[in-house]
Amino acid sequence: MDLATFTNIFSGSATKPMNQHRKLVLDALFLLSQRFRKQSIDQSQWHQKPQWIADFPVALEKYEQEILSRLNQPTLTAQPKGLLLSLLQTQNNLAHLICRLAERLTYRPIELTESLEGSMDELSHYLYETMHCLRLRITKQDQVDLAGFKKQHIQAMDDIHHEIGGRLDVLKVLISQVKSDVFQSEGKLDPLDSALLLLSLEDLDDLTFWVRSLIIHIQQL
Repeated sequence: MDLATFTNIFSGSATKPMNQHRKLVLDALFLLSQRFRKQSIDQSQWHQKPQWIADFPVALEKYEQEILSRLNQPTLTAQPKGLLLSLLQTQNNLAHLICRLAERLTYRPIELTESLEGSMDELSHYLYETMHCLRLRITKQDQVDLAGFKKQHIQAMDDIHHEIGGRLDVLKVLISQVKSDVFQSEGKLDPLDSALLLLSLEDLDDLTFWVRSLIIHIQQL
C-alpha cells in the first residue's frame, strides 16, 4: 500500500478539530460575557447586533462536520468515540445557549431599578471574569494536550475543575440574587422587561451547568 492510499484510509485523530470547535465556543462565550458586561454599563448598546452572532454557527458547523467525518473513519489511534461524541454534544449545547442569549440581548433595552442595576453590575462583572479565565485556561490546556502530556493533562484539568467550579458556584448565587431582585421589583418593572430578564437569567443558570459539564468531559479524555 502506498503512502497516499494509506493516508486516505486513515484520516487521523478528531482531537484537533474538536479543540478548534471548542475554541470557537469558548471565544463566543467570552464575547457574550463581554457584551453582557458592556450592556450592563451602557444600555444604548442593546440594539447593536455584532457580526460574530451570525458568523459563529456557520464556523462551528464546519468543525463539527470534520469531527464526525474523522470519527466515522479508521484511525491509527484508539479514540473513545462515545466520550468524544458526548463532548461534542456538550459543546453544541453551550453554543446553542450562547446564540440564544446573544440574540435576546439585541431585542430591547431594559429599564432596571436601582437595586437591580447594582446586582446586575456585580453579576455581569463576575461572569466576564469567569469566562475570560475559562477561555485562557482551557485553550492553554488544549495546546498542552496536543503535545501528548497525559500526566500534566490530568493535573491541569483537576486544577481547572477546582478553580472554575468555585467560580460557577459563585455565579449561581449571583444569578439567584438577581432573580430575587426581579421578583421584589414586581410592579416597578415593565412586565416584558421582567420576562426577558428572567429568561436570560435562566439561560445563564443553564450555562453554568454546561460549562461544568464541559470541564468534566475534558477530564475524562
